[in-house]
Amino acid sequence: MRELSISTKNLKLAALTSGDNSNAPVIALHGWLDNAASYIPIAPYLDHLRLIALDFPGHGKSEHRKGANAYHFIDYAADVILAAERLGLEKFDLLGHSLGAGIAALVASAVPEKINRLALVEGLAPFTGKFENTTTQLRLHIEHTLRKSRPARVYRSIDEAAAARQAAGDLSAASARLIAARNLMQNGEGGFIWRTDRCLRRASPIYLAEDHVIDYLSKIKCESLLIRSSRGIVKNWERLSGRERHIGHLQVIDIEGGHHCHMDAPELVATHLTSFFSTIDKIDW
Repeated sequence: MRELSISTKNLKLAALTSGDNSNAPVIALHGWLDNAASYIPIAPYLDHLRLIALDFPGHGKSEHRKGANAYHFIDYAADVILAAERLGLEKFDLLGHSLGAGIAALVASAVPEKINRLALVEGLAPFTGKFENTTTQLRLHIEHTLRKSRPARVYRSIDEAAAARQAAGDLSAASARLIAARNLMQNGEGGFIWRTDRCLRRASPIYLAEDHVIDYLSKIKCESLLIRSSRGIVKNWERLSGRERHIGHLQVIDIEGGHHCHMDAPELVATHLTSFFSTIDKIDW
């Protein structure tokens, strides 16, 4: 995949791209604390598409947001549209994994006229919070904001950092190394520290209610695909259950695998994505 820099109205985003520019454009969105490199394993199987895998702000090689309260998941939706505008894409397809799937669903619901197809891998709109926890959540966010930052952990090698990333959950060694390598930078003393913005680990100030998410999903008009893994989060996380019935034109495919199935079983996932992205959009605007 090739490096791409996209200067939007908000900040500069990094991306990895593959395929010919004349192919159908697909903006690919990664999961929380991952980055565009999560699409490297699957890119060779999708070479008939123009794949544009973004690094979200604070992730990979993209710029960090400014300010103490810099990150809230819903802000990423505007980043996607601003990137598409800068690239001159009036209409495009969306592919999202985990957090990226949630953001893709928000984008498809908010600006349906811009989205041809929506493919979700192991994600179905953002996590939600309970109404009675609203004040507690804000207090936790403020406590995290006021907390004094600890010195960044220094790793002796990329492999050591990759091992730490793999230990955090559901990644093969090869997949963890791809993500870690893009999320690292040298510290000037021969070691490596995370490039990822540490503010991303702060508690969110507020979560959407489930009614909000259902309303978003019900506004999606394009043909949509959800790929769920047997050991993944969508099938095994109770608070995601049943959301799929609120999307009007949704195909659901169940496969064997874990949460990062698009990395660890790329050929299998790509088979379903290739079939889906080859269909003709049936929605008349």
